[in-house]
Amino acid sequence: MIVSFAEPDRLLHYQEQHRWPFPILADPQRTAYHAFDLRRLSWLRVFSPGTLMRYAKLLRAGLKPQAHGHDDIRQSGGDFLLDRSGKVLFAHRSRDPADRPTVEALLSQIDRLA
Repeated sequence: MIVSFAEPDRLLHYQEQHRWPFPILADPQRTAYHAFDLRRLSWLRVFSPGTLMRYAKLLRAGLKPQAHGHDDIRQSGGDFLLDRSGKVLFAHRSRDPADRPTVEALLSQIDRLA
């Protein structure tokens, strides 16, 4: 599941574009962001060398830049694994926009916890 601070009407566009096989939830008041202690990043973190390198790599691979309108590019994200009762089993709070665990790392965590 994805939780986004975008308004619900924006998320409909993302779901139509990507057709992800899981739900996307809108949290424009950032209740979940606050609960998971996901803070706003400094400008230096947003445009860190790692982030700029990641964006350059994506552009070289053919990814087209998208306008984000009035989205808060300073809001940090994260990846969390929770059990059915809501207990956090794994938490990764991103230090910058490029700081994300790989799918393999997340699957490894799931295997470890199973």
